[in-house]
Amino acid sequence: MTEHSARLAHTTALTTAQTAAQAAAALRNARASDPQDAPLEAELLLRHALRCDRAQYFANLNAPIAPQPRRAFQRLLERRLSGEPIAHIIGRREFYGIEFAVTPDVLVPRQETELIVDLALAHARASGVASPKIADVGAGSGAIAIAIACNLPSARVCASDISGAALAVADRNRRRHGVASRVSLARADLLTPFRGGFDIIASNPPYIDSALMARLPPDVQREPPIALDGGPRGVALIKRLLSQAATMLNPGGCLLVEIPPEQATEVSAFARQRIPDAQITAAPDLSGAPRCLSAVRQQT
Repeated sequence: MTEHSARLAHTTALTTAQTAAQAAAALRNARASDPQDAPLEAELLLRHALRCDRAQYFANLNAPIAPQPRRAFQRLLERRLSGEPIAHIIGRREFYGIEFAVTPDVLVPRQETELIVDLALAHARASGVASPKIADVGAGSGAIAIAIACNLPSARVCASDISGAALAVADRNRRRHGVASRVSLARADLLTPFRGGFDIIASNPPYIDSALMARLPPDVQREPPIALDGGPRGVALIKRLLSQAATMLNPGGCLLVEIPPEQATEVSAFARQRIPDAQITAAPDLSGAPRCLSAVRQQT
């Protein structure tokens, strides 16, 4: 037990606000989370222990915490201090304004991946296709597929993943959000079993350089390696996907792939070779780094 968490465990009269402040300090001092994220992580852990929503949490900031939830919170904090991802601890993560169940079998959805959903929805609405056929490759928890389906009621989405355990999580999420009839699931290696005819192909594939896997932060190393390791320079799977997508994308269709920003030039050049009739761009994330490769095929 760390010095900071031990102090929390033996203090009996702390309010919710005081407990959150001390927990955030413990997270920062242990470098278990980004300093800017520590207050939010402390809040999420406390809300989970207290079994309350955000409104209830803030309404009771000055109330003391009872012994049982205090002990439950202590256990949760210890798990986070040991490097376990917070989404695994509380079993959920918000993505595109939607709450998703998350387990150690899937990649934790990231905010930067919301860019793919933004671009997919914009393309679908501008294309004029009445009922777009969309593929989400490497679906994991189903975050991209389900976010698109929830915001585009006319879409038919096929979510594929090589992991059966990941697809079980995606199934749970699609049923929870009422889109099971429009989001189909397939166990597949990228696009291998499909015949094509997609209006949009979206993917957040593994793109961490294999040589850098051992240097990832402790919480990221707790996520499934199969969802992170993208091979040499992080582009091996991306290139396979681009090669497959070239024959499966409808005229006027759009391919959207999250990429490692440092390899944007290489990936863009490869995309131009494989899909020569497409307009290739690399859309920036909120930090300005090229994050999402976009390939829009010409209309015939």
